[in-house]
Amino acid sequence: MTTPKVHALKVAAAKVLAGIVTEGYEQIRKDAEPVFAELRIETDAKSLSPSLPDGTELGTISIKAGPSKMKFRMSTLAAIVANDDPEMFEERLTSEAVTDPELLQFVRDHMPHLMERRINDKHLRVLFKATDANGHLKDAAGTPIQVADVTRGEPTGEFSYRASVGAREAVWAAWQAGELQPLIGDLLRPALETGEGE
Repeated sequence: MTTPKVHALKVAAAKVLAGIVTEGYEQIRKDAEPVFAELRIETDAKSLSPSLPDGTELGTISIKAGPSKMKFRMSTLAAIVANDDPEMFEERLTSEAVTDPELLQFVRDHMPHLMERRINDKHLRVLFKATDANGHLKDAAGTPIQVADVTRGEPTGEFSYRASVGAREAVWAAWQAGELQPLIGDLLRPALETGEGE
């Protein structure tokens, strides 16, 4: 029967080793990102298919595009709403006016220059969400219209990895056979050495 002391040792050792491997993995990701950024910038490569020395594929590494910023063209959005959803406009007084209903009617009748029309906030959030990554929004007829200008920074090398079916078993077998030690055998060493001085 395994004692509580043995279980405690297993828990502690496994947790510490998991932390060391996680630190090593984060360093490997950090080292890979500038290389992936350069590849994406120079060749527009969007993905890589890592494989073991025997050719077993391990999934897909997707290299992300650079960060993007979207600046909406509010007048274009307003034109779409005026055509497709005119009831989504709200009539409000400008900051120079007050919100009294009688004054609102008076201003509407006698001083319309103090009035402004704007898209309802809730509907505007719906429009923002429906706008695609390239700044296009489909109107009621299904026509994509450019409603935002998108600027993209250069790729940073940020990536995601999706393992193929069987990747876990294949990597474990390659590790046991000693095939991966030249590549990631030192995965634990930097983290251990960093921890020694603390």
